[in-house]
Amino acid sequence: MSQTPLISTNDQATVEQLANHLPQSLMIIAEPGLDGAGVARHLAHHCKSDVLTVNPLPQKNTISTEQIRDLTAMLRTYSSARRVVVINPANLMTESAQNALLKTLEEPNPNTHFLLITTASTDLLPTIQSRCQQLTLHRTTASQDANLLENTNLTPQEKRQIAFLAAGLPLLIAELSHDATKLAERQVIAADAKHILEHPSSYASLKCALRYTDRASALQLIDILLRFIHFQLKHATQPPAMHQLLQKVLQAEKSLLANGNTRLALLRIVL
Repeated sequence: MSQTPLISTNDQATVEQLANHLPQSLMIIAEPGLDGAGVARHLAHHCKSDVLTVNPLPQKNTISTEQIRDLTAMLRTYSSARRVVVINPANLMTESAQNALLKTLEEPNPNTHFLLITTASTDLLPTIQSRCQQLTLHRTTASQDANLLENTNLTPQEKRQIAFLAAGLPLLIAELSHDATKLAERQVIAADAKHILEHPSSYASLKCALRYTDRASALQLIDILLRFIHFQLKHATQPPAMHQLLQKVLQAEKSLLANGNTRLALLRIVL
């Protein structure tokens, strides 16, 4: 498997610096669609270490305290090799699991490094955040996106559509390029976003928004809404209402990234 992560050219130098001087604890902040796991693999591979991975158990949506305690017990065993612990997604650790990890982060073994992959630093306890150096991944460039789409069997129209719907998100570009079902789902979200853009205060827009009941899907809706709004602002003269809608959407995004209530965040856009 290739160890080269799909990252923005803006991040490449920083990632290589970290590979050469890996901190004791690193938080990799990667919004959905960015290759946080690929960066973690690259860093672990570069320092030629043993890799211990902690993921949610099958059929579970959390990383439990027991998993972290098992990890801690394993790390107490002697090893002459360098070890890298990858926790992905770290934001799925329960609060008690994070507290169980904290002591290990405070008193780490010199040969052990921790890579915590998360969608936002605020998803983790402040005490965990304060123990970690942070790397925030940025979206890829338009030319990088075009290169990803170049070797697919998609039509030019499909390539343009994916480049718009998933701009800067290489994992999402790859997923939409090879999974027609996922592309169709993204197209539905785009249709809802377009309706909200054109009729922001209508009852139909309210119904559209309230279909997005979890944070991940709500952020997808907001992401596409922002793409449409920025496109409109760039290519056409827009009334003040468009700028007002932009501020509402940005505020909803900020609220969701801070673990705000999904329903309330979306209601602020359409009311």
